[in-house]
Amino acid sequence: MREIVRGLVLVGHGSRLPHYLEVMNYHKQRIENMGLFSEVRIAFVYTKPHVDDVIREMKSSEIYVVPVFISHGVHTTKDIPESLGLKRAEEHEERIEGIFDGKKIVLCSPIGSDPLITYAILNSVFGKE
Repeated sequence: MREIVRGLVLVGHGSRLPHYLEVMNYHKQRIENMGLFSEVRIAFVYTKPHVDDVIREMKSSEIYVVPVFISHGVHTTKDIPESLGLKRAEEHEERIEGIFDGKKIVLCSPIGSDPLITYAILNSVFGKE
């Protein structure tokens, strides 16, 4: 039986500001250090590299795509699924699974509804004092 090699793609909007990429790389490196995935990559909607190009370059047979967005919107319900040949997502759909480039793709929901985001908001207010 073939071993499943899991990969992760963090998808952001993209920005020309260098700090945006630094923040995405910060989270990428932290996840890599946990050793949960064979590959961790970053992709963007507005700038390169785009998610479909990143997935084509990956060697993993099962890839989780996590939009680093606060909520569902046109990118998570239409743009990203369509670029991967997946069905359009419903607004509150947790995951969409399909095959792209011969790899199992799991498009996860945006991170914004995770209860830990509440603590990030409060940390932004009170944690810097």
